[in-house]
Amino acid sequence: MDDERLAKALYEKLDGIEQRLSSAKALNGGFDKLTEQVSTVGEDVRSIKKALYDPDLGLFSRIKDLEMESNRRQEFIQTTRPIIEEHKETQIWRKSIDKELEGYDELRTEVRELRTWKEGASKFIWALVLTSAAAWVKMFMDMMITR
Repeated sequence: MDDERLAKALYEKLDGIEQRLSSAKALNGGFDKLTEQVSTVGEDVRSIKKALYDPDLGLFSRIKDLEMESNRRQEFIQTTRPIIEEHKETQIWRKSIDKELEGYDELRTEVRELRTWKEGASKFIWALVLTSAAAWVKMFMDMMITR
């Protein structure tokens, strides 16, 4: 009876092991799925590495390009800042000159009008002087003749 119990116990144990093995996912296609998932993960890692390290389109090359562009722009800003400041000073100077020259055109017009008036007045004075001189000469001649 001991042999029978021992055989029965062994049979039950073997049956339990067989059930566990048949229901084990690792032994029933689990390793195949695992290797497929590992290869998928490997492909994903390769695509991530390419996205990071590709010399033309990778993240690191893009960051490097952006840093270079930023440095170039910073140099441009440093180069143009004094020019911009000088331009601001020039604009301030120009505004002050424009304020000073606001009446310049009016003054030119007024000077032109004064010159025209001066020429007319000068002609009038010459006419008056000549008329007076003629009158003096006539008076002098009349005095000479009557005497």
